[in-house]
Parts: sequence; structure tokens; C-alpha cells
Amino acid sequence: MAGFDIKRFLELAGAVKTDDLDWDACAKAGITPHEARILRYMADTESHTILYMRDLLAGHSTRDPAITAFLSVWVYEELCHGRALSKVLEVCGYPEAEDHYTQVTTGSSMRELMEAVLSHGAAYLTPKFIAVHMTWGAINEAAAAVAYQRLEKLTANPVLATLCNRMARQERRHFSFYYHQAKARMEGDRVAQFLTYTAIKRFWTLVGSGVAGDDNLAFVAAHLFPDEASLAILDKAEKPIRDLPRLDWFHGVTEGTRAKAAEWRAANGEPAAWPAPPVLEPQAAAS
Repeated sequence: MAGFDIKRFLELAGAVKTDDLDWDACAKAGITPHEARILRYMADTESHTILYMRDLLAGHSTRDPAITAFLSVWVYEELCHGRALSKVLEVCGYPEAEDHYTQVTTGSSMRELMEAVLSHGAAYLTPKFIAVHMTWGAINEAAAAVAYQRLEKLTANPVLATLCNRMARQERRHFSFYYHQAKARMEGDRVAQFLTYTAIKRFWTLVGSGVAGDDNLAFVAAHLFPDEASLAILDKAEKPIRDLPRLDWFHGVTEGTRAKAAEWRAANGEPAAWPAPPVLEPQAAAS
């Protein structure tokens, strides 16, 4: 599809690079309890990706070679994000329970289950529904990239900062695929536009709440996006979504995050201050 080089994407694909990271230095730098909670939320969300693919790779999507190739890579890279985050937690003294993955993957909310049933069925009815999945994916990948960028900036652990930088770059590549697919499928197609508008307006919510819970989502929102300056970064990241047909109204990531952060502050007060960031630059970036 024009605008995205799937062959180049596949050539660059692979697990986020971690074999050059200094894990002893990571353990020595450590992480704060609130960082650990944020990382666990992120790791759980990434590990849940395989269940989202079950809905994405359905119906007419299975007949598109670019989509099937992309999703094969996407789910692997996201899984590796979760594993890398879990390793940070482990070396810093926050190992996960042996049955943690099972608890996470069986903890989907009723809303998520209903959405999965509806979207899975709709995917078989018309190929135009692919635009919904692609737009949904673009929104979530844009949000994930900014979340990693924020953690990279805020953490005092240089190894974690490097890892976040690498994962954010992969998330931006994922966003690019989803976005170009959504744009191409919606332009000039009123049915695809209607389906996407309706699905996003009525069903879209911030990613991860059904996996890690609303309390953890509110905690992450309050700590990563505590002020208008940080929320402005989110708003800029989701601006391309507003350039899609019939989605010029969309500020869902920013407004949802603002609301969740306010919810957490109302119940708990201002979030804990972050440690001073490291003076040294993170390790050299790698794909």
C-alpha cells in the first residue's frame, strides 16, 4: 500500500535489542515503586497483544498479505517488549509471579469480551471493517510510543531509558503501518468512514484498562502525564488521527488520559516526584 514500505519494515523487524544492555547497571540504578507499577502495567498490556491479534486477523484481513505479514511481526515485537520490561522488573527486585501471565490474559473485562465478539463478527461481513481495526491500532500505537518517550525522559535509570527509546521507535513504525492502512481504506469510502466513526465514537477506550485495571491506568496517567505540557505531547501524537475522514473531533487519548489522571489525584493527591534524571546519555540506540 502506498505510503508504507512493508518490505523495508519486514527487513528491520525483530525483537527489541537487549543483548547489549548492562543489566548489572540497571539493577544498580534501580527503579522506584511507582516506576515498577508503571512497568508492570506496560508489560501486562504488551503481553496481552496476542489476544488483540485474534480479533485483528479475522475475516477479510486474512486475505491481505501486507496485513498478515505485518501482524506476524507486530505481535512478536510487542511480546518482546513485554519480556524486556519484565526483565527490568526482575533485575530491579520486582519479579512477577509464576502464574501472572495467566491471571492477566484471563482478566479481560466484559466490555473487552463484547467488543471482541462484535468486531470479530463484523470483520467477516465486509472488508470495509478493516479500516476500523487499522484506525484503532493507529491510535493505540501512537499512545504507546508517547508513553515510552515519557518514561524515557522521566526515569533515572539509564538502561531503562535506552530500552524505552528503542521500544518507542518500534511503536512508531507500528503506528505508521496502521495509519497508512486506515487512511487508504477510508479516503473516498463513505461506508468505511461510517463504520470507523461509529466504532471509535462508541467503543474506543484507552488501551490496557481491561487488562491491568482502571486503578492502574489512572496511576500511570497521573505519573506519566501530570500536567498540560505532557498532555500536549499526547495531543500532538494523536493529531494525525484527526486528519482521517470524519475523525477531526478525536482527542480521545488526551482527554481520556487527562480524566484518568484527575481521577487518581482526586483520590490520592499529587503523584510522587520523579528522581532526578541521569546526567549521562543512555546507551547508544539500536533497533
